[in-house]
Amino acid sequence: MSKQLGTKQSLSNDILMRSIKIVDIGYITILYIITSVICAIITDKVLGEFDEKAEAKKPVWKLTLEFILMVWLYGVLIYIVRNLISSIPFPLDNYHGFSHMRVKELSSAMVFSFTFLLFSKNFKSKLDFYYKFIKLRL
Repeated sequence: MSKQLGTKQSLSNDILMRSIKIVDIGYITILYIITSVICAIITDKVLGEFDEKAEAKKPVWKLTLEFILMVWLYGVLIYIVRNLISSIPFPLDNYHGFSHMRVKELSSAMVFSFTFLLFSKNFKSKLDFYYKFIKLRL
């Protein structure tokens, strides 16, 4: 996408590169959202329904440890998905010198992180419960 050293990019080539980049950003976004929905469904099935009554019986240290472990696991999952998505080829990669790997949206995984946490019912319930639990004790 960047200009090569010592050469000027024509207007038509610039428009072509920007158009390909826009298509690539949409492609990356779709991959991240589909993956986030699938991951949220799987993690909710694995973790099961959030049981507030059972959580309320746990000591603070155990709730905190479980919450930290859950955040850590989600962080690792986000890392794995980011690497997985970056390995999926883009059909227009190298077309007229366009480099799919240089698109920042590919390496940030922000779309995945946001939508994954948005759709993860168990995580949202646990986060809400933990927040209220700690707030009462402060």
